[in-house]
Amino acid sequence: MSDAYGYQVRRLETRTGEVESELDSLRSKLGEVEDLDYELGDIRGDVRRIEDDLSTIRNELTELDDDVRGHIQGTDQALQRLTGRIQALEAHLLAAGGAPRADLDTIDPEWMELARTADHGWHVRSGLLPKHQREVHRLSIRHYEQALEERDEHRDKVVEAAGILASQPRTSREFKQAVMDFGMSRPLAERHDQRAQKLAGPAQAAQAALAQDDSQRQAKASLIEQGEKAERKLNRLLRGRLADAIRDRALLPMWFVTVLGPVPPAHETQEWMEHATEVLAYRVTYGVTDQAVALGAAPDEYVPRRTEWHRELSTSLRRW
Repeated sequence: MSDAYGYQVRRLETRTGEVESELDSLRSKLGEVEDLDYELGDIRGDVRRIEDDLSTIRNELTELDDDVRGHIQGTDQALQRLTGRIQALEAHLLAAGGAPRADLDTIDPEWMELARTADHGWHVRSGLLPKHQREVHRLSIRHYEQALEERDEHRDKVVEAAGILASQPRTSREFKQAVMDFGMSRPLAERHDQRAQKLAGPAQAAQAALAQDDSQRQAKASLIEQGEKAERKLNRLLRGRLADAIRDRALLPMWFVTVLGPVPPAHETQEWMEHATEVLAYRVTYGVTDQAVALGAAPDEYVPRRTEWHRELSTSLRRW
């Protein structure tokens, strides 16, 4: 009895020692964790300080960016003013030196008639459906035709399957396949038929719109062609007059110089000539005589072609 008791005591003492050892180990690990938590706290503090520094840097960069943009804008404005003064000085020097003055405003009556014909042709053409709208109508018709084709295809399969079902034994392989084909094609035929019915109205409207547009194109083809020819001829004449003035080193009008400069640039000369010719054509077409503003005042209210043309030219002239 005492031996058994002694054994139990020794076993408990051994277990107690193991538990105390494990407890010491856990305390040691807990201390390490506490140290790590303290270090993590330091790291978190460093991160917060870095984030604050980054926020300060971002704010400073934003302020610097605003300052730089302001300086750039101010520099651009100063350059524009300087360019205007240089162009004015060049004009005075050329005039003092006896340079001829380019006359870009005196328009021959024939040229004015060309401008009217071109403008009329544009208005006639604008009454027709644009290319993208015609494509939309064609697509609507095509969708309807595709629905009909798919409906008819599945209807043919239904009829074929029905013929096999009526003529072949139920136990035959052909009969079983026909059952599958019939069950698959019949709902598809009905679905495409419903789709075709929905598309029929829009397709008919599209067909009518295209037919009407084709009729108008045929009836007005001559006017449109005359307008296009007049526009090409007018542009050719205006371009020639401008080219002659540049060749003769003539003093260009101030309204021209303020937006396009006194001479064409060394690069992109072709585009410069095209834009300059368009400006001349605009002035001729709408009788603009303003000696300071190339395009004159913008239309007070929307005017077909003129408003759009004025907006396009105003945008394109910014690059020069």
